[in-house]
Amino acid sequence: MARQNGTTIKDQLYGIACGFIKLIQMTSGKKQGNPSPGKEEVPNSPSPVVSFLSDIANAEASSPLPPPPPGPPNPDDPKYANDPEAYRRDKQAAEAAVAAFTAAAQIRGAAVAQVITQWLATSPDAMFQELLAQPRSTMPIFKPAIGPVIVMRHPEVIRCLERTDLFTVDLYAAEMARATDDKTKHPDAYTHFMLGTDRDDLYRLDDVILRRAVSRSDKETLIRLAREEAERWTHQAQAEGTGEIDVVATIAKFVPLRIVGDYLGVHYCEAGAPSALPGLRGGDHFALDENLQKFFTFTRIKEGIVPTGDDLFDWVKDAFRNIFNNINPAYPKFTEYRERGIIATEYLSAYIFALLQHYKARLQHGETVPDTMLTRLLRMQLELAQNTGKLEKEFTRLLGAPLPQGELARRLSDSMIRSNVFGTAVGAVVNPQEATARILDSMLRLKEDKYEVLNDSGFEQARHWANVEPDESDESDYTESLERLRKYALEALRLEPQGEVLLRMCVQDNDVLGGVSLGKGTVVFVAYAAAMLDPEVVPNPTAFDVTRDERLTPYLCNQERASEAPQSLIYLQHGYGRHKCLGRYASEITMQESLRAMLRIGSLKRRGELEMDEENWFAMHFKIGF
Repeated sequence: MARQNGTTIKDQLYGIACGFIKLIQMTSGKKQGNPSPGKEEVPNSPSPVVSFLSDIANAEASSPLPPPPPGPPNPDDPKYANDPEAYRRDKQAAEAAVAAFTAAAQIRGAAVAQVITQWLATSPDAMFQELLAQPRSTMPIFKPAIGPVIVMRHPEVIRCLERTDLFTVDLYAAEMARATDDKTKHPDAYTHFMLGTDRDDLYRLDDVILRRAVSRSDKETLIRLAREEAERWTHQAQAEGTGEIDVVATIAKFVPLRIVGDYLGVHYCEAGAPSALPGLRGGDHFALDENLQKFFTFTRIKEGIVPTGDDLFDWVKDAFRNIFNNINPAYPKFTEYRERGIIATEYLSAYIFALLQHYKARLQHGETVPDTMLTRLLRMQLELAQNTGKLEKEFTRLLGAPLPQGELARRLSDSMIRSNVFGTAVGAVVNPQEATARILDSMLRLKEDKYEVLNDSGFEQARHWANVEPDESDESDYTESLERLRKYALEALRLEPQGEVLLRMCVQDNDVLGGVSLGKGTVVFVAYAAAMLDPEVVPNPTAFDVTRDERLTPYLCNQERASEAPQSLIYLQHGYGRHKCLGRYASEITMQESLRAMLRIGSLKRRGELEMDEENWFAMHFKIGF
């Protein structure tokens, strides 16, 4: 590759690829009233044919590329020995050619990215079916000449999610780091959250710590919390007598909030009601902790707030949107959403730290505290202080190598506990809210005969399982009913997932995805929704079948994830590999219990379509009659 002024053309294209990130709306998979994708006029066809690949071809044709620029001239070439002016002219010409190619490549990449994101927003299923229908021999993945790549086939999706050394999540890191300490105040501070790094030295120990605090052994607790909250809303809807419930504003919103409060430890309370913080009630303001301000910089707020349910939901939603959705500076609301995200991060950080200090003091005095993720991390911190060797031996065994001196204490510091609880809470509400809404939408499609049904997987059978009660003399039917409802939820979400892609950045040249050469800096759309419909791996992919083999596969179960259940190769809604959702056990139970509660209130009827917000980022309403 020719080098010009210390950079190669590949280096410049890396910068162009990074620029695509600002052009890509991470709102994929959400159907809304965007302009329809283009249509290809087919000779002798009675109507235009909608085609993703045709739209890509048109975008490429409308953004032509000049010939690849030649390499820079060699000043030692004998032809320049007596003609320095010729060298200067040739050098300028080479630089101009590189500049022209770079500018054209930016335009081409933006045009291709726009087509991809438009199809993801409006017709993702059609796009994936078209790509999956191409011969594997000619298109193992979709790779335009310039622009983002789409990985749609199951083996390549799994490979991409497994190879965190090649395809990273670093795109999320900067905004996630807002919840960590200010390095100008705390130079040795960590500025990462587990979801935003693939560095082994940062990820692995945090992963072990957090998976010790959030475990599948909490199944019964999670079922109780989710069921109580879901049934609270269905019983309220029945008592109101309208025969209708908006699931987005009730069950889908407050079941995850209940998990965040009573399981993760970030509680909300009604306005004026006593809170977990002594002497404070819901909606009360409190002074920012001086100890926190020594390490964390507040730029927007002057005091904290004890959140109501709506406050906590809005904080989580605003922070989530800023981290994962708000990446296009050209978008008219970019500045507003960035500002709201920063404010939410500061409020949530202040509140979590206040809870942390309160429960830490109680633990140090031997007092009883709620059993939550937050207090479990504080117990680990206290256990480490009292018996350093025991805890370090446990983590050394799981990681297979001794820890650096003092490293475990740094990872269990107040700062790291605060930022880890923040990151977990932010991911635990808006995604489960939309997932619950989409599951119920998919279940109504099942009732409306929109799917082929296999192996007695119909809607009425789901209602049967939902009405099975616990039996002290024989728990087998009840246990089977919960497992069946879990599979109904997963199958419904497989056919109508909450988003279709994960975003990754290729950080090294490689050809591990179907033998296709990818360069450093390539933006990769990992279409897990397409992988769940790949007929080469998923039999009858468009049919509804709750008896599917999940193809459970151990992932690092020999060491650091020894207590974790195997991962499914079929149901990829919670990811796969290293970044498999930390709270997937809670999420599956949330979906299962929300579905169970709704099926138990009667024969459900659609009262409208699932409504999304104007950006099509978040679910707003979904009214169901019963």
